[in-house]
Amino acid sequence: MDDCTFCTEFTEHAPNTRIITETADRWVLLPTIGCLTPGYCLYMPLEHLDAAADVAPDDLPPVAASLEAMRTLIQDHYGPTIVAEHGPRDCELGASCCSHAHLHLIPVQDPDAILAAYEKAGGPGRRLTSLVDLPASAETSYLYLSPRPGEHYYWPADGRFARQFVRRVIADQLGIGEQYDWRDHPFAETQHQTYNTLTAAIRAITTA
Repeated sequence: MDDCTFCTEFTEHAPNTRIITETADRWVLLPTIGCLTPGYCLYMPLEHLDAAADVAPDDLPPVAASLEAMRTLIQDHYGPTIVAEHGPRDCELGASCCSHAHLHLIPVQDPDAILAAYEKAGGPGRRLTSLVDLPASAETSYLYLSPRPGEHYYWPADGRFARQFVRRVIADQLGIGEQYDWRDHPFAETQHQTYNTLTAAIRAITTA
């Protein structure tokens, strides 16, 4: 899409690309702008999709497996890592701020505290078996949270969750609540450090 900054970034293959690695299913891992904490990355399809729930059902199992491999990579260097998505549906952004699918992988000190913040805002989430259950569940804009491997939750984004909700929660828990917005606080140094650390880790794996 011509107006998608991610699509532009992915197709131009700029020499200063943020992409850490690309998986066989054509998803990429990259450190996010607004890297609130070391290791904070996005996992995204090269193809323009609005949300993970838009992935074809037959394609979701390998995407889910690759996502867990990315979580393991980050956890090995930064500790417990949650996966979160604010999934838009039918041009309704809900709690999202971008229409190109992106799953947040964020190292956190206490995954249960993140889940508690979601439940405080939206009540108990619907328990899913895995990411693969999303297409059948997500009829409207939604929030997805996996606080740890094997644990998956879904909420409809029906006004109870603020835009950039997961970033607000993480920033609050880091004691920098006013710096949640990636537009105003890019955390470029942390982003650069994350890219270097994980790129080196991928290189070590592929050359071992």
